Amino acid sequence: MKRGRTYLYITLIILAVVGTVGGAMYWRANNQELRTQQAAKRANRRRQEQQLSSTAKKREASTQKSAPRQIQHKTTQQTKQITSYLKRNHFVGSAIIVKNNHILYQQGFGYANYKSDIPNTPSSEFQILSIQKSLTAVMAMKLITQGKLSLNTKLSKYYPKIANSRNITIRNLMDMDSGLTMSEAGSVRTLNEENVIKYAVNHIVTRSPKYKDWYQPVNFVVLAGIISKITHKSYGKYFDQLFTKPLNLKGTGFVQHWGTRPNRTLGYHWLAANQLKQNYSRQYHEAKASMQNELGTGQVFMTPFDLFKVEQAILKGKIIPKASVAILHQPGLNAPYGGGIYNQQNGIRSHGIGYGYESSLFITRNGKSGVVLLSNDYRPANQIQNLAARLFDDLAT
Repeated sequence: MKRGRTYLYITLIILAVVGTVGGAMYWRANNQELRTQQAAKRANRRRQEQQLSSTAKKREASTQKSAPRQIQHKTTQQTKQITSYLKRNHFVGSAIIVKNNHILYQQGFGYANYKSDIPNTPSSEFQILSIQKSLTAVMAMKLITQGKLSLNTKLSKYYPKIANSRNITIRNLMDMDSGLTMSEAGSVRTLNEENVIKYAVNHIVTRSPKYKDWYQPVNFVVLAGIISKITHKSYGKYFDQLFTKPLNLKGTGFVQHWGTRPNRTLGYHWLAANQLKQNYSRQYHEAKASMQNELGTGQVFMTPFDLFKVEQAILKGKIIPKASVAILHQPGLNAPYGGGIYNQQNGIRSHGIGYGYESSLFITRNGKSGVVLLSNDYRPANQIQNLAARLFDDLAT
């Protein structure tokens, strides 16, 4: 009996030892596996953190490249008030204010590209829209100063198939009081310059003088066609010859060639008619056909500086003689509009709206002082034209 108990005790002891050793070995194996798993997780976490850091650095570098350093103006009480005024009125875009040939103010507000976190700066490029008409008019006036055209030249000389063209002059086209309009907005297909003009000519509707349509873009499409016929160059090439190259414009071009330029802005669509504040939730996507259809009337992008530089050069007689500028800017039948601009007592103004953009220009007739506001977030209830008018009035006082 005792021997049986002894065997039992020995057996239990052996089992306990084996269990302890086995358990220790099992714990060690599991612990090693656990440590291996934890080490793998830490290594994986470090790799993810490194990848995220690398991605963040790349994005930061890309943003810095795409968004040039802000051009600083001298901060004064006046510039602080301007910044406060524009911020208070939820301005999105870029502004330049010039007084007596000196840049008083340059600043960007809001985003050029919200999704990519790229801010607007003084170097940002915006569509200038209908302000382009003032430049197209100068292009035609340049040909007039060279004796290749006259204000009284009849439209029938170049496009005789257009109804009533014998009673429409170049001056009528410049002042947009020709009575011409389009039966359609434009081709839905993407056309080249020559075919854009052909399409316009074939779809023009002529109203009688009693019911004249006014401010119809087709006037400048046809004028662009006449310019091309006389110069034997595309509108774009003559534009570059007259403005871009002589004035060394670095932030100017045509929207159909905008591509992925680093200073390009995206247009944003308003969400409600009474919307005052900016909202970047709806980007505007302009069709390529529209870019082509806006020939001579709204297909140019510029920086605020480039736009002021061009309009200043025009007013100072650097593109055409000052006497020709005075003739060009005379009010037409639909005063105060004439030759692509609006006349006012303290200078001239120009304005454009479309594709999520709004452009506004005010400048004195001597070209020495002015305000340019360009926006990529047009809101009908909070137009920048009103902001620019106030800033220009303050500038003159």
